[in-house]
Amino acid sequence: MAKTFTVTDLRKEDVFPNLDYRFSTFRETDTGVVLERDFLGENPLHYYSDIRAGELIVANNIIDIKNYLEKKQRTFTWERVRAVSNNTRTTIDDFAFISASPKEEEREPTLQEYELKEIIDYADIVNVGKTVRRLLQKSLEARLSSIADSEVGLLLSGGLDSMSVGYLLSKAKDRKVTAFTLKVDENDQDVVKSRELAKRFNIDLSEVKIDQNDSGLSIILQRYSPTRDLRYTKKNAESINLDNAILESLKISGNPKKDNLFCAVAMYLIAQAITSEGIKTVFCGEGPNEMINDYGYNPRDSGYATDDKGNINFREALTFGLKKTDRQLGRGGLPKHAIARMGKIFAHYGLRLEAPYFNRDVARVMTRVPHLTSYDMIKQHLVGAMFEGEGLDIFIQGTSKEKFQDGSGVSRLFRRYDQQKLIDMFEELYGIKKTGYLK
Repeated sequence: MAKTFTVTDLRKEDVFPNLDYRFSTFRETDTGVVLERDFLGENPLHYYSDIRAGELIVANNIIDIKNYLEKKQRTFTWERVRAVSNNTRTTIDDFAFISASPKEEEREPTLQEYELKEIIDYADIVNVGKTVRRLLQKSLEARLSSIADSEVGLLLSGGLDSMSVGYLLSKAKDRKVTAFTLKVDENDQDVVKSRELAKRFNIDLSEVKIDQNDSGLSIILQRYSPTRDLRYTKKNAESINLDNAILESLKISGNPKKDNLFCAVAMYLIAQAITSEGIKTVFCGEGPNEMINDYGYNPRDSGYATDDKGNINFREALTFGLKKTDRQLGRGGLPKHAIARMGKIFAHYGLRLEAPYFNRDVARVMTRVPHLTSYDMIKQHLVGAMFEGEGLDIFIQGTSKEKFQDGSGVSRLFRRYDQQKLIDMFEELYGIKKTGYLK
């Protein structure tokens, strides 16, 4: 039977391009629609069934669906929104359109079933590091080959992940790299480390200063040469209301979890400065924290029968999802949170975010690296092995794990927004009364 509903496509392929390694696609058939999403979920994909209007709306972001319906003076209902999971093929026919019960199937073998072509001795951290370095380099080169711009941006927090991406990116011979870091105070941990790294990588550093006074926040960009000569200063915005910054970040990200939201606000602020520099693509080090669990999440808190923070199954769930139910965990995978707190915010400003660690081979290896001494030391061992003999030891040793919004000082600006206040603002914004997504 031929489908009776129409389909509207709101996807934004300029910021969420459909490439081999990242895509969110759909195709229409005589009987329905088939939606597909990439392996790690780098490109978000949502759909909305407006049964009364007989219309299926497909978008990269929930806010685009909400705006579309409101412009047509139609009611948006959060419960009608669905997300296509990473590595999933979703088929919607007339019955599924009305009942919200689509057919879902894995596109490819899961991360747990996927095997590398090479055999790796995970106890040999030196060789594991060399393997990750090679795979990360390959992922970065694939991304660069799809970008025509001569200049790209880099989110540089001073942490090990952005450091590793920045170091490899700075070696790209045909590309100019400009790093960006946020600061509230001149001596915030992230900005001090970022200055050292930018000098070492021989790239410009744009320090995005967030000032606060009685009229609100202002954004001031200070661009420095690798030798710390100030090239220029410019004000990007002023009198930004704190509530408005939170509301806009909630609206775009669709996620009120405190850590994610504060990161989203940091991205909301820095993205305005990045666009003013004419940069269209930004690289970041997102991914390893989940793959290696160096945040130190306890599996038992999420229903696993172990306290081993290095448990492979749990790290796979953090990265990708061990099974369908894990994808609904509060921290159930990179696509559920990393894209919301970073990718969607940047896309709102027309910026494309590239995360080279978002790679199936990289994830396969990193989720299996054993915690050698304690969970908070494994990253230093691994990154040290990745760049052994390349003069980066001083930047690797003793580096602590600091969230971007914390290390830059942004969290201090919004400290009066506790979790309950964020939930209240989110529920009023989207007209819902549920908090299951925070569990």
